Amino acid sequence: MSEKSSVTEVLSSKNIAEKKRKSGNAFLKSERRLPYYLLLPTFIILVILTVFPIGYSIVVSFSGFDTFGNSTGFQGLQNYIDIFKSIPFWNALMITLIYTVLAVSLEMFLGFNLALMVSNDGKMMNYLRWFLIIPMMLSPLVVAVVFKLMLNTDMGIINYMLQSLGFSKVNFLGDSMTAFLSLVAVDIWQWTPMCFLILLAGLQSLPKDPFEAAEIDGASKFQIVRFVTLPMLKPIIIVALVIRTMDALRTFDQVFVLTQGGPGRSTETISFLMYRSAMKFSDFGFSSAGLLIVLVVTILISTFLIKLMNRSQAAN
Repeated sequence: MSEKSSVTEVLSSKNIAEKKRKSGNAFLKSERRLPYYLLLPTFIILVILTVFPIGYSIVVSFSGFDTFGNSTGFQGLQNYIDIFKSIPFWNALMITLIYTVLAVSLEMFLGFNLALMVSNDGKMMNYLRWFLIIPMMLSPLVVAVVFKLMLNTDMGIINYMLQSLGFSKVNFLGDSMTAFLSLVAVDIWQWTPMCFLILLAGLQSLPKDPFEAAEIDGASKFQIVRFVTLPMLKPIIIVALVIRTMDALRTFDQVFVLTQGGPGRSTETISFLMYRSAMKFSDFGFSSAGLLIVLVVTILISTFLIKLMNRSQAAN
């Protein structure tokens, strides 16, 4: 009996151990799956709000539409052929690229210098930080409406101040050059704070030792910025460049409110051209094809900047 009971005990202990092992494996499997379950709602929302619209735009870009916006069926690559033959498209692309380069480069320059000024701790600096980020909190549409009133030739406060100083009126939105520069100025005013915040966070995360060593070696402030700050801050600078470049390439609000693409087509960006093609002329296929081309251009530019960032991090 004792031998049988001992055998029974051994078997039962083995069964218990096997059950524990199986339950442990099941727990581990469920624990491994938990992150995927948590990400599933976000993934579904992403598919609905991003993947589906892009997929639908691709389908529309291969379709034709009549004057009333009714689909005339599949027409292959005709919309893309029309895009590359379109002079307004190339004009809008050139304006968008010049606008992006000019606005983003000035925003990065101003944001970096403001970040250098504010990076020192202090009560006044904290107030200044809050003051500098106010423009970024406003809606681009609201900013554009306010600047349209300020830039008005007859009632705008800017022309009033110019006349008070003895200068003549300037038709800011009626001349091709001043209208374009006004758009750039509005963008700089609103989005320099974003570059400022990103670069300020990067500056405050840098280690202090290299700066102290440079000061001991007798380096000037300019030399410290040139040879210490900028190389260490390069990955952060590229992050800010990527974010602002992607945003500037699809600028629409300011153009829609301030200039409507005019005078003529001097301020017509890609986004506004495609809006006009779709909403005023019901050419949805043409506008979808154009926006997809812009998407590809944006991805290529962003990929180049990200590779540049990875290369700089590997070098460091």
